[in-house]
Amino acid sequence: MRRFLIGLVLWVAFIGCYGVSAFIQNMGMDRVMKYPAFYDTWQLGGRSGNLMKLFALRYDMVMADFLWLRSIQSFGGRGMTNRDWRPIYNQFQTITDLDPYFKEAYIFGNLVIGDEGKQYKPGLELLNKGTFQVFRQYRPPFEAMYATHWQMKNDKLARWYGTIASGRMDAPEWINRMVAYIDVDSGQYYIGLDRFIGNLMQGMDADEPALQTIALDKIAEAINKWNAHRLMEAADEFTTATGRLPRSLDELSTAPALEKYETASMARLLADTIKIGQALGKRPLDEETLSRYAAPDGELLHSPLPKPPSDGTSNKSEMLNYQDVVFRDALTSVTGIPQSPTRSPYAMNLERLAFRDDYKPEEIFVPRNRLDQDALEFITRLRSYVDLRKKELGRNPKSLEEVFYTPFNTPEPYGGEWLYDPNTGTVKMSTHPDF
Repeated sequence: MRRFLIGLVLWVAFIGCYGVSAFIQNMGMDRVMKYPAFYDTWQLGGRSGNLMKLFALRYDMVMADFLWLRSIQSFGGRGMTNRDWRPIYNQFQTITDLDPYFKEAYIFGNLVIGDEGKQYKPGLELLNKGTFQVFRQYRPPFEAMYATHWQMKNDKLARWYGTIASGRMDAPEWINRMVAYIDVDSGQYYIGLDRFIGNLMQGMDADEPALQTIALDKIAEAINKWNAHRLMEAADEFTTATGRLPRSLDELSTAPALEKYETASMARLLADTIKIGQALGKRPLDEETLSRYAAPDGELLHSPLPKPPSDGTSNKSEMLNYQDVVFRDALTSVTGIPQSPTRSPYAMNLERLAFRDDYKPEEIFVPRNRLDQDALEFITRLRSYVDLRKKELGRNPKSLEEVFYTPFNTPEPYGGEWLYDPNTGTVKMSTHPDF
């Protein structure tokens, strides 16, 4: 009986404590929901670092930790809906004034203000401050690179922050690949290509086929974007001179933009990599991987080896020291249509060229096998629109104009004609009726 009474008392006490705590928590949540956005957590106006240093009595880092906890509570209590971002921005500035080396405060501050609050410029100001305060670590400039490239679309700033991040002592090796991607994406083809060649040399030295494959794919992508940009310049020159869009790549071959210009040869690059690798005793590149790219001919493979690095202190047994040699030898002067970095020659997607503002140059000027894939995807979508209109009408549309309520003027990707049969409701391309 006594044990039963003790158990009952403990059980009642537990329920009572739980009920009281739930009631208090509910009252607290009701109060939080009534508070103005952020202002309940930060009453000092503006950046108050100097005032807080006075209050901290030289315990600046302790005060920074306390404000850090309050910033997390402030953000987590209300989310970012219907808020004024400025008070919490001042809070993060004050935290980092008290403790300039508080890396997490810079990163979390950008998350709250930039990613969640969509105030990208103030968020970048925090990261910029952290870049130069936490000067031994890569993370603040890396976050700034991400914000400027993918959110603010400022490739110039992104390249700058990326270069800083890649030079930090704790920077992982993949940072260089991301910076190279931004270089190429922003039109800095020489710099991006050089970085990707360095990645390939590192993959050869480390005997890592996966790194080699990634590097080769990125090299081909860089060369392809470079060539597509040049072809787009030629297409614009042709349109300006003739008043119409080109109907084939052959019409661009005499454009001024395609006279004695510099580009990179994938075949020369691969030939140099293969020859240097053999001379240094490195494992050969994977044959299956090589089959995707422009193959070097016998003349390139049997030509003399590129000259080794002139720096006598370099370790000539490592391929990374041949990066500049391979890069310079891959550059070549060309007139006319450039060679694709793959084994498929270039083709022009006339359907996309007609709407060029909606596409990047590398989506218009593509290897021939890619054009086949894009054309098949487009005609598949076109047929789905015809089928949908057929269901709406309860019969086959009389023409493509009846499908789209307007004359269908979109060019066929290969320059042919659209063949529509109203009896069967089928549409084909005159150049590829088997698609």
